[in-house]
Amino acid sequence: MQQPPACQRAVLGLIAAAVLLPITICVIVGVALLLQGMGDPWGAAVLLRIALAGGILWVVNLVCLVLTLAVGSLRGPDEPDEQ
Repeated sequence: MQQPPACQRAVLGLIAAAVLLPITICVIVGVALLLQGMGDPWGAAVLLRIALAGGILWVVNLVCLVLTLAVGSLRGPDEPDEQ
């Protein structure tokens, strides 16, 4: 079953975000721990809050990805190709 191009682009964007967001969150947490170890608790606290927001965004992204794929699977079969 072929999905429309707009739906394919949405799914690809959501998949890319689902792969990149955890990497970004890990880097932010790592830098926060580095700042905390260097004696900057305020900077670490800010980065940990940003990482938390990224985690929430990641969960929302995964829910949107599942819903987009579910809606795409509800479509009927495509029209047969005309040759």
